[in-house]
Amino acid sequence: MKYNEYTEITKRGSADFPLQYYYVSSHHPQYEMRLHRHREFEIVRIIEGQFSLFIDNIEYAMQKGDIALVECGLLHRGEPKNCIYECVVFDLSMLRKRHNDILSKYILPIINGNVEIKRYFKSGNAEFHRIINDLFITLRGTSEYYQLKVYSLLYNLFGCLYSSGFVASGSNRHNAKQVKVLTELLDWIDQNYNEQISLKDLSRISGMNEKYLCRFFKEYTSRTPIDYINNLRIEAACHELTAGGMTITEAAIECGFNDLSYFSKAFKKYKGMTPREYAKENT
Repeated sequence: MKYNEYTEITKRGSADFPLQYYYVSSHHPQYEMRLHRHREFEIVRIIEGQFSLFIDNIEYAMQKGDIALVECGLLHRGEPKNCIYECVVFDLSMLRKRHNDILSKYILPIINGNVEIKRYFKSGNAEFHRIINDLFITLRGTSEYYQLKVYSLLYNLFGCLYSSGFVASGSNRHNAKQVKVLTELLDWIDQNYNEQISLKDLSRISGMNEKYLCRFFKEYTSRTPIDYINNLRIEAACHELTAGGMTITEAAIECGFNDLSYFSKAFKKYKGMTPREYAKENT
């Protein structure tokens, strides 16, 4: 299994408390939010700077204090600009007690994508922003009653969404056929990015001609296919240089670069520093 799978299956928290908090600055190896999806619900809040968030290929230009909600299973990515942001990703099923619990009436439609949720919140709804602020403060802390307070705030959050009219019947998901093709292609790239990959290979996998593939791929990812693959390789190399404990040469080869000089140039292009500088700064 390769690093950072496109369809994330990362374990969040624990079985009893499937929730994970992330604080992301420019020093984070995955500072740019690569196109991905996961079965969990996600909340994104901008602490500093600007952040272009794309959900289901719709752009939300976020700034300091803005909040976005990402429904379960949707394709999303983000382009930070001098940004610090935080996210919480959690399994919505944690808010249900049993299959026929009364809470399922409100939680299951969100899990299954049967309702439309307001995704983007600028300052304005005082109650909603207060709940989110309290939630992230709690997630960053080490309170003795941490889990109890998180549950309380999440219930308040979804209660606020419903009572404020931010949940409506129907679904705003679209382009199911395109998403399926892109999902299969990205899954293949994730499993093979450390091999030699050509545009011809991607054309064969996707069933598209090369010209249309490049246009379609860039529409969803903002990158050409080869640029996307090289960026993914560099992210993987960052992980290997820090968490993996590999040398620069080992990380380059492991992530699909056979030419060390080209690896260094590509690394500097995407990270703004050499592999050696990055390793020194982050270990």
